[in-house]
Amino acid sequence: DAGDYKCVATNDAGAVERSLTLTLQSPPVITVEPVETVIEAGATAVLNCQANGEPPPTIKWSRRGHPVVSDERATVLSNGSLRIVAARKEDTSEYECVARNLMGSVLVRVPLTVQGGPSRAKGSVIGNINDIEFGIAFLNATVTDSPDSEARVIQAKITNVPRSLGPAMSTLVSILSPVYWTTAKEIGEAMNGFTLTDAVFKRETQVEFATGEILRMTHVARGLDSDGALLLDVVVSGHVLQLQSIADVNVKDYTEDYIQTGPGQLYAHSTRLFTVDGVSVPYTWNHTITYDYTKGKMPFLVETLHAASVTTEYNPLEETMAFKIHASIAKGDRSNQCPAGFALDSTGPYCSDIDECETRDTCQHECRNTLGSYQCTCPPGYRL
Repeated sequence: DAGDYKCVATNDAGAVERSLTLTLQSPPVITVEPVETVIEAGATAVLNCQANGEPPPTIKWSRRGHPVVSDERATVLSNGSLRIVAARKEDTSEYECVARNLMGSVLVRVPLTVQGGPSRAKGSVIGNINDIEFGIAFLNATVTDSPDSEARVIQAKITNVPRSLGPAMSTLVSILSPVYWTTAKEIGEAMNGFTLTDAVFKRETQVEFATGEILRMTHVARGLDSDGALLLDVVVSGHVLQLQSIADVNVKDYTEDYIQTGPGQLYAHSTRLFTVDGVSVPYTWNHTITYDYTKGKMPFLVETLHAASVTTEYNPLEETMAFKIHASIAKGDRSNQCPAGFALDSTGPYCSDIDECETRDTCQHECRNTLGSYQCTCPPGYRL
């Protein structure tokens, strides 16, 4: 019955009319409900919500009862929808759309889940291995949830890998880039590299083989591009165990312990095995990671990354290296204690390095302190 009405009165002397508008007020009714949304970190989420009523209702959003304040990432659009750009893990929550006018209000709830890292990664690898310059190799990776385990699956391909280096790089593929740490499945409250740093960090890695070869790598993560892909640059230099092109290389499962050593500083280390034609060869490596300290710190002093089901395949015709790895990260076995070689700094709390060389009798000649450990050296003509 709402509308414009006109009353007209007439007689022999003339006519007169009056107009009016009849408005029927009504409480709000949600006409477009938001739906449960699951997105990857770094992507944009749009939660749609529209309502009718008279007077036309206003739409406001809240999160667990607290109003959503518009900022550079969260905006309520003119049609009432909520848009969140560059979504983060901490945006995961239940949101409420509230439509309100003079006649009343109506509320609808919707969960938003932001998933443990980006779903893609790309970057370049340059440098030399075993004195062989390999120009620029390109890395492309996809990251998905494992349907049968608590892990994320990283599948990647590295192009332009010379045939002389293919077998040797099979032992390095998982640590050749930090994709696995950046996107690892987060178990409990543990944080992966993306959640902790927003994928902006620098990682210095040193790999040492039992046979004496040493390889150094520098990883620079530059955040996400406009499509939500992780951007990486990798520089490698040094030597690895030389392997025959027909060697059968098998990389074993391994773990890495990540230790919060200071504001914006992490140290990680690991030892593992690979087999060459069935013969086991040990090697060890460590990472030193720096990032913007204002991003905070890990929720635990020590977190442990689990890497499993590592497979590699080198194609000599295409000169490409493909690999797959299952990765997850959880609090360490002793997540609230500093490991050997570190002491608790209660200001963080952090695990600060112990300088073993301050003790006079640590080494007989020269002592060199390293993170979490130390090295004794001898003068020329002597050996340890």
